[in-house]
Amino acid sequence: MAGQQTPNFNQPGGAPQSDNVSFSLHDIIQLVLANWYWFVLSVVICVACGYVYIARTPKVYSRTANILVKDSRKGGDTDLASFSDLAGISARRNVDNEIYILQSRRLMREVVRRLGLTVSYSVDEKFRARDLYGQSPIHIDFINDNDAQNLSFEVTLLPDSAIRLGAFDAALLSKEDTRRSIAARLGDTVSTPLGQLIVRPTLYLSPAYLSSTIRISKGNLDAVTDAYRGAVKSVVANKQASIITISMNNTVPRRAEDVINTLIAVYEEDAVADKRSIAQNTSEFIENRLQVIGRELGMVDKNIERFKQTNRMYDITTEAARTLAESTKYKNEGLSVENQIRMAEFLKEYLLDASKINELIPATVSIANSAIADQIASYNEAVLRRAKLMTDSSENNPVILDLDNGLVAVRRAIIASLDSHISTLGIQLDAMRREEAMANRRISSVPSQEKEILDITRQQKIKEELYLYLLNKREENALTMVITESNSRTIDNAFGSSNPLFPNKSMILAIAILFGLAIPFLIIYMLEILDTTIRGRKDLEDRLSIPFLGDIPEYTGAMQRGGVVVRENGRDAVSEAFRILRSNMSFMNVNSRPQQVIMVTSSNPHAGKTFVSTNLAMTLALTGKRVILIDLDLRRRTFTKQMGRAGNTVGITNYLSGNSTAEEIVHKSSLNNNLDIIYSGPQPPNPGEMLLSEQLDKLMEQLRARYDYVIIDSVPAMAVADAMITDRLSDLCIYVIREGLLDRRQLPDIERLYREKKLRNMCTVLNGTRISRHNYGYGYGYGYGYSGYGYGLYNEDEAAQRKKGWRNRIRSVWHKLTRKR
Repeated sequence: MAGQQTPNFNQPGGAPQSDNVSFSLHDIIQLVLANWYWFVLSVVICVACGYVYIARTPKVYSRTANILVKDSRKGGDTDLASFSDLAGISARRNVDNEIYILQSRRLMREVVRRLGLTVSYSVDEKFRARDLYGQSPIHIDFINDNDAQNLSFEVTLLPDSAIRLGAFDAALLSKEDTRRSIAARLGDTVSTPLGQLIVRPTLYLSPAYLSSTIRISKGNLDAVTDAYRGAVKSVVANKQASIITISMNNTVPRRAEDVINTLIAVYEEDAVADKRSIAQNTSEFIENRLQVIGRELGMVDKNIERFKQTNRMYDITTEAARTLAESTKYKNEGLSVENQIRMAEFLKEYLLDASKINELIPATVSIANSAIADQIASYNEAVLRRAKLMTDSSENNPVILDLDNGLVAVRRAIIASLDSHISTLGIQLDAMRREEAMANRRISSVPSQEKEILDITRQQKIKEELYLYLLNKREENALTMVITESNSRTIDNAFGSSNPLFPNKSMILAIAILFGLAIPFLIIYMLEILDTTIRGRKDLEDRLSIPFLGDIPEYTGAMQRGGVVVRENGRDAVSEAFRILRSNMSFMNVNSRPQQVIMVTSSNPHAGKTFVSTNLAMTLALTGKRVILIDLDLRRRTFTKQMGRAGNTVGITNYLSGNSTAEEIVHKSSLNNNLDIIYSGPQPPNPGEMLLSEQLDKLMEQLRARYDYVIIDSVPAMAVADAMITDRLSDLCIYVIREGLLDRRQLPDIERLYREKKLRNMCTVLNGTRISRHNYGYGYGYGYGYSGYGYGLYNEDEAAQRKKGWRNRIRSVWHKLTRKR
């Protein structure tokens, strides 16, 4: 409360709100501000945990490369495309096939071997182990290398090139072997439980590594290969393009770059080797045909020589030359067609050879038919793909079987195309021969010897042209073997950002801050939701129609004897609250008659009714009024005990039992000259019956005449019937409700007391309100907390408590956490 408070007089007929708990945005903000220190502490802890996580988590970097896959098949027609699809080598799937090859175990195993990835070196640092890939001060040569063995050990670098090996770990090692420590020197061959090895220095060896322990781990080749196969991803960058993107994430960016670049190099070398294999097969075919044609050409030359010697023909006559001039055109065309027929028959003979199944078809032997050339190229690609698949599979693999069926279909298609081509060429040759025959008939006068020599010469020319053609192809094939290029072209070598992909420092710290704010908020919010006790004045105003007289803040400072905290001219918040309470009591006057006898009660113990009674009495006494405080809580006798008068001090029970007079039971207070006290006296066996005594009514009449105010500290109204009994004596009943103690579900019972008028002129006071929670004050800027006033004394006064600053705040927080609710 701030400044002058006015009581809230709800109308008796008003309907209190339901007991549903709800929070407005303002309530939530106030709840957060009241517990700001928990949010700060939680954020600090979570951010610290985030920094530790960042420091301990290895940084992961991403590297990417791009390659362009060239289309090795150009041209072709629609009919051939159907046969190509049967073999699984359509142009649309060419990029997918290359991705499969890039991800094959065969290529990755070669990458692992070249880079030595089965062996790793690391050194422990402050928060985590640092991988020494590419900068290790030592290199291990395993003399008895076993690719299938997993092992590890440590090497400690000592001065003067000395080293110490230990912490051996491998399968089947005994405990004694694992604990062995071996001294050696750099470059020495060392016999260890893991076998013989040599520790060699590298260019990175420096004095900074002295006394450092290098951890060496060697993995199984197949396991390491599979691990890197899983780490390297190959995807098509664009469905409309033939570009493959190769990426890899690794804790060492240089290693990721080396793996990707080496994989591309091995892939290109493998493609070049395939092409050279085709060229080598073609070269062997050409050499064989050159040998055959060379022998045939030699035989034709000898036939010409023998014929001329036999017929004594050493030159062609002028007449024969004129005769032959007319048919020269047809002869030349016939020679070309026959040459093509011979080449087609050579290829057909090669394809029909059963020993050459699944072998490459010579691709550089030209056929004057682009469709057949494309078929041969498709067939060779399928054969190469089958050979690669066979490295990691068997002939019973369904993929191999499907590929074999496709190869048979393509081979048959090529043979059929050759037959058709030979038939077409035969028709052309027949036509040319008919034309030549007509010309020959016109030269029938030429001697038969000349005709015979012409036939032999024609065979010679055919053999010569074919021989020269094969020589030309042999040179082209040799050039192809020298300048063979890969199926791909590297667009970008491995590259990437210098910033780690993970952990993302900004994101982790943001999440840490978010968790730091969310955790205390959820805990505090759930505690508030589960807390069914009174949380503030609003709970009373929403659920009760009883007049509200005021609220008393928590108090954690030092108290005087009897739990009195109100001081003359006191500027503390509690003193001001009681002064406001005293002022608000004037609004409770009935017919302008002051409320002289005031009874203070509550629902349950520990609500602070004794605290309110004593301090209210003190507040009234400080105004110069004559005040008497009566402890009518004959069962607990709280105030009497606080004053140290629980022994044989004469009190109200002595008077009611007839053992003492009214004058004898009234005691002067040491707290104020205007304040008198009547203690409870000895505890009676029948407090309820004693409070029904007429002597009590007579005593009250005497006290009304002698005092301005009579304050009765009664028993809790919900606990026993004593409060109902003593209510007949009072003009005003102050019902004390303590924040954080009374369950909201008890408020309907209090409302019923008011509506049934079981307590005279009833009003409520909220005790123990927490300013930090409700964010209000009295204008003095004091912070305070309450810790069981009226039930324990403090050795330090309030000013001393305030001077302790953070120490007092921590104590206040502890009180809030441990206070009995």
